[in-house]
Amino acid sequence: MFGWAADASACGYYRLGLPIDALRSRGHEALVSTVLPEEWADADIIVGQRVCLPGPSATWQRLASEGRALVYEIDDDLFDLHPTNPARQVFADAEVQRRIRENAAAASLVTVTTEALAAVMREINPRVAVLPNAIPGWLLERTRPHRERLTIGWAGSATHHADVAEVAGHLRRFLARHPDVAMHLMGTDYTAALGLPTDRVRYTPWAIDVAAYLRMVDFDIGLAPLAPHAFNRSKSALRPLELGALGIPVVASEYGPYERFVRHGETGFLVRRDHEWSTHLRTLAADAELREQMGTKARALAAEHAIEATVGAWEEAYRALLQ
Repeated sequence: MFGWAADASACGYYRLGLPIDALRSRGHEALVSTVLPEEWADADIIVGQRVCLPGPSATWQRLASEGRALVYEIDDDLFDLHPTNPARQVFADAEVQRRIRENAAAASLVTVTTEALAAVMREINPRVAVLPNAIPGWLLERTRPHRERLTIGWAGSATHHADVAEVAGHLRRFLARHPDVAMHLMGTDYTAALGLPTDRVRYTPWAIDVAAYLRMVDFDIGLAPLAPHAFNRSKSALRPLELGALGIPVVASEYGPYERFVRHGETGFLVRRDHEWSTHLRTLAADAELREQMGTKARALAAEHAIEATVGAWEEAYRALLQ
């Protein structure tokens, strides 16, 4: 099996690298790369991650015409991007949208992260399998770094402007009232967008190596804001899943995938009303024992989503193409 990755970042890791590594450990011959080598063009199964550029699309359509077993992998609703999402510069283009639809329609199977996204893609191709994101098992054993000051953290790409805006005012006021608390931003520096004092924020640039990024997470409390929008409705709960695997309680928006994943009052808190960002942050900041208890339960929940526990679903979906 060949995994044709769109990039070498987190999407490529979680949707191709991690599951295909797990399949390789089960004895399957597999390779992941952003380039399709000629010697792998005759693989039993080719998984293409959001193939949409002209050259790769031409190759994809040729392989489809030859009757090859093709899996179109997509983990975001690229047809309904939020206006503030910089990915619109690429994916909102009419020709790119057309190629996404044509390539997905030509595939033997489309794989997605959530049932909400599956509903979107079934309008293009009825053959859709939901394969939720998983985390690497080693993360469950990881002892995260601890800082002297209580640390609230957020991590993500530059596509989350609307999401961080959900918590901006509450976070500013919380930090103003709690001078002993620090903020750690990872991936994208939203210090200015959040209006945070620069002397209270530590920023870690994005790490292409996902394992390296995960090893740098040192939060005591994780933030997972999510703006109510069609694009976010189809997203996965990867952010609270990662935090949970590290034993970090989360304060998250009660919306879409987070509402379904976070167990309110057990593995973290869900924000139902705007003022609850401050309320839940205060509760967790003041109670180390509660943070520990929630973190332990969050880790137990995350263990159910380790790739070692879920690889069978990936294997079953791919194997069905060869029967």
